[in-house]
Amino acid sequence: MKQFSTLKAPLTAAILLGATPVFADVAPTDVWGDWKSQMAGFGYDITAKETLSGPDLQVSELQMRVEMPEEGGNVTVKMAGMTFHDNGDGTVAVQLPAIMPLDILVEAEGEDPVDIKVNYTTTGLSMIVSGTPDSMTYNYTAASMGMALAEIMAEGETVDLGEASITLNNVSGSASTSGSALKNRKQDFRAEALFYNVEMANPDNAEEQLKLTGQINDLSARSTSAMPENVDMENMAAALKAGFAVDGNFEYAGGQSEFSFVGDGENVSGSSASESGSFALSMNADQIAYSLGSSGTKLSLQSSDLPFPVELALAETGFDIAIPVAKTEDPQDFRFGLKLDGFTMSDMIWGMFDPAAQLPRDPATIAFNLTGKVKILADIFDPATMESLDDAAPGELHALDINSLAVRAAGAELTGKGAFTFDNSDLQSFDGIPRPEGALNLALTGGNALLDTLVAMGFLPEDDANGARMMMGMFAVPGDGPDSLKSTIEVNDQGHLMANGQRLK
Repeated sequence: MKQFSTLKAPLTAAILLGATPVFADVAPTDVWGDWKSQMAGFGYDITAKETLSGPDLQVSELQMRVEMPEEGGNVTVKMAGMTFHDNGDGTVAVQLPAIMPLDILVEAEGEDPVDIKVNYTTTGLSMIVSGTPDSMTYNYTAASMGMALAEIMAEGETVDLGEASITLNNVSGSASTSGSALKNRKQDFRAEALFYNVEMANPDNAEEQLKLTGQINDLSARSTSAMPENVDMENMAAALKAGFAVDGNFEYAGGQSEFSFVGDGENVSGSSASESGSFALSMNADQIAYSLGSSGTKLSLQSSDLPFPVELALAETGFDIAIPVAKTEDPQDFRFGLKLDGFTMSDMIWGMFDPAAQLPRDPATIAFNLTGKVKILADIFDPATMESLDDAAPGELHALDINSLAVRAAGAELTGKGAFTFDNSDLQSFDGIPRPEGALNLALTGGNALLDTLVAMGFLPEDDANGARMMMGMFAVPGDGPDSLKSTIEVNDQGHLMANGQRLK
């Protein structure tokens, strides 16, 4: 199925014709020329029949072809075309047919070609381009936009997989572009809802079936980007140095889905829902940053292999990372965070291992937030430079701040906070790890009660529990409340490892 992973770029290009177009000029020929130059910048070879008729530029027999260097093949996208209409007031209307077939041919080296036909549909689409050749703006609205799988051909035969479609309702957006050597874009996109539906079966075994339906509500996306002229996007390191950059975020106000799978004597079905979610990505010559989050996530699952349904929930989920990507002389900032807050599961699951409800069933949490400084020794996106490192690490850790740490489960809670610096010239004191200097403060409550409960339940032998208590006694001292411990783990400037003032190393 490697061919299908290569379709993301051409499908995105096709969607740009409607969902997030990048047309902007005051004359039809200029709008079309601008679109061609931008697609060429992404590596597409474009051919089409161009016909001028009165105020219209009709583009037909459109074909876009892009090489796949890693796979040793290419992807070709064919479509009927579109019309660029001169409104006579300095604006241009981009007109698409209500149903526009897309023919996507994937030719990978050493594999049979795969031909995928998709119908791109729009209802009530209005796309108006205005501005000047150097500063362009467009606005668009549509009652709906969608894509639906029409046919798949492989090895010269039609492959009947089933149905797959995606539809956006009440779409609106705006965008502006400026510059020439460095094309800057700003986009804003909104949709009332996104609906998706997948009903597929294994063509070799009709009993194996997959169904997935759902929707996402109140979508919004904003982005800014910079694209250098004549840049090779296959060479990301060079593209970033030339000025390529992107910064975007996507948000939604809730969604739900239902799914089922039948096959090999197994039957799995379920549903999921969330109250809100977000996704953000930023990339430039200095760093790459990625984050996502959601709230009110719920999952329900039923399986023929389980005697009861599985129900899980998370109040809040978050992930955040930002790292430098370019070689520098001085250490640069990084961050890394994770949050799984308010995890709960149904009483039926608890009952499997705790039928007497001896363990507290409070929501569980795992969360931490780290920042620091790291020195990058090679450009991360430069394959040649990375290969020259052999097995050496591509960077050096110089500082680490544990801004927060929290683990809560079964009535116990562990929290922490600390900071360390690292001497990369000393790799002997800690067996190949740069020598740290700093301290970590930890606090534990409910630890002994949890050990007692696990022993009473038969999950933990008494000897192992006593061993754990001895370890806590070595590294911790009594805290401020009942069943509480605290500890300060420190590494001083001489490389001595200390616990609450007592030297351990």
